[in-house]
Parts: sequence; structure tokens; C-alpha cells
Amino acid sequence: MSKKYDLIFQAAILAALGALLGVGSVYDAAAAEKLFTGEGFITVCTEILGKMPLFLAVSMACCVAFFTAADNKKLRAPKAWNVFLKMVYAAGGIFSASFMFKDLFDLLTESTLMSLAMCGMAGVALFTFLTIVTPRVGAEKLRALKKWALVTILAALVIVCLTEAVKLLWGRARPYEVAEGATFTPWYMLSSAGGESFFSGHAACCMGMLMFVPLLRINNAEPVYRLVFAVLAALFIVCTMLGRMMSGAHYLTDVAAGAIISEAVLFAASALAFRKGYEAKPGGFCEKYL
Repeated sequence: MSKKYDLIFQAAILAALGALLGVGSVYDAAAAEKLFTGEGFITVCTEILGKMPLFLAVSMACCVAFFTAADNKKLRAPKAWNVFLKMVYAAGGIFSASFMFKDLFDLLTESTLMSLAMCGMAGVALFTFLTIVTPRVGAEKLRALKKWALVTILAALVIVCLTEAVKLLWGRARPYEVAEGATFTPWYMLSSAGGESFFSGHAACCMGMLMFVPLLRINNAEPVYRLVFAVLAALFIVCTMLGRMMSGAHYLTDVAAGAIISEAVLFAASALAFRKGYEAKPGGFCEKYL
């Protein structure tokens, strides 16, 4: 498919998610009661794995940016700027790789400090592995991935910041909290319950699967591989959203809104950044300063 059809595909996803949000606006409470099963295999797996796609994409992007950090000769201190950029990308990659494992280690230990320590060690190990593997791609291919890397980092920052800000502002009680006596509020109303139901961070992060789509284009993947990826990505996203509802952590509108916000950011990033092609152009802004 061309970039035009890629954008049409993303627009269709937005439309489908919008329909889910509309259905949830009417049947939120009923759907939550119907789907609630408590903790189980699906709910635990989706809690552990749901956020990983976004942070894995960012870790990979930071690694690509690390190896392609600009050394602009026109700047007064090119070496210092180059070192600074590499430090920023390395820190971002390690942080993202660490956050991938947060839900896993939170389930394994009740100690917050121990969980953070385990996340840090796992993050350093993963980013180190990426720094070993990434250069094998080749310098020319890495330069082609530079634009994808920078767009991925920026889009993820927007998604994460929006997720935390909206959760703090909305205060919507989770379904299991409502079952325990908290007040139910529709998604379009602010609540004083102090909950973190709206919108779902897992639903927003699982949409990070779509961040890998440009890689298929850059690598000229055959249509069959794109189809396989699309099917697997759809299954992963649907299971994550379903698992969060089954656990009683979110309503249908929570997961739909989270996915919509994430997809809208990715859609905007794709439309703006990739309008002239997926690969970074030699001598462009990305090459000169980033």
C-alpha cells in the first residue's frame, strides 16, 4: 500500500474506535458488569504485556537515534552537542526499556523500591542488547530509520503525557471501585472520586503496535508480511482492551478513548512527518541537528 492507503487504514481504525466509544457511552455500566471476571490468565497477561509495544518502540527508536546522532560541523561545539544528544537518547532508551517491565515486577513484588530496582536492571540489560544488535543493521539503513525514530519518540511523549494528565484531571472511578461503593460517572463528566479509570493507559500503549508499521514500508516488506502483522497487531490490541475490561480496571469508553487518543497522535504524526516519505533525507533537519 502507498502512504495514502496507510493513512486511510488509520482513519478507518479511528472510525471503528469512535463507534466503540459511542456504544460505550450508552452501555458502559452494563458492559462492565457483563465482562467483569476478576483476575485470571487473560487479565494478568494483558496487564503485563499491554504497555510493552509503545515502550519497546521508543527503546528501539532511542537506540537508532543514539547511533545516528548528528555531529553538525557548523555548531560551535559539535562534539559536546553530539555527546549531549547521545546521553539524552541513551537515557530515554534505558528509561523506556525499564518501564516496559513495571507491571510485571509490580505483580512479582510488593516492594516499590525492589520493583523499581528490578525494572532498572531489566531496562539496562534490554537497551544494552539493542545497542549490540542495532549497529548490525548498517549505517545506511539506520540513517533511513532516523525519521521514524524521532517521530516515534515524539509521539510516545505526547501519548504518555496526555494519559497521565487526563487521568489526573478526570478522576473517574474504576468499575471495581464502583462495585465497592464509589460513584459511577459517565466518561464525559469530571469526577471527584480520585480514580484513574479514564482513559486506559494500557489501551493507549498497546496501540504502539502501529508504530512499527512504517518499518514495514522502509524495509519494503512483502504484502503477506504486512497482512500477518496487521492480524497479529489487531489481536493484541483487542485482547488488551478486553482484558482491561475483564479485570474491572476500565470501562469500554476508557479503553476506546485511550486507543483513540493514541491513534489520533500516531495519525497526525504519520500525516505530517511522513508526507514526503518515510526515510530521513540526507542533509535535512534530522541529519543536521538531531
